[in-house]
Amino acid sequence: MKNQWRIVLTILLVIIVAIFAILNVESVPVSFGFTTVHWPLILILLVSILIGAVLMILFSTITVFQHNRAYKDLEQTSNDRIAALTQDNERLTKRLQNSKSKQIAGQQEKQLQDLEKENAELKAKLAAK
Repeated sequence: MKNQWRIVLTILLVIIVAIFAILNVESVPVSFGFTTVHWPLILILLVSILIGAVLMILFSTITVFQHNRAYKDLEQTSNDRIAALTQDNERLTKRLQNSKSKQIAGQQEKQLQDLEKENAELKAKLAAK
């Protein structure tokens, strides 16, 4: 559907330009500073439009390249930051696991000491009887 509208608009634009060209065929003088030429008015208008279109395309292309470069830089910075945060996360996870292991080991040692004390107390009670 979009392409049909584009074709219709293009045909209308071509018809308008053709009518405009038929209405503006008389020659007009154009001075370039060092020389003066006599060209049809429609030719001068079409050349001016063409130069404007080329400049517009040039400037828009430059802007697109600048935006693409900025996007790639931002993407690289984001990827670097994600990698750094992933490394920090892994480091902190290992640290947490080591901390939990130490806590578990400490609890087990305390339980062993408590059991040894209880064993010693029971032996003392048995020896006393």
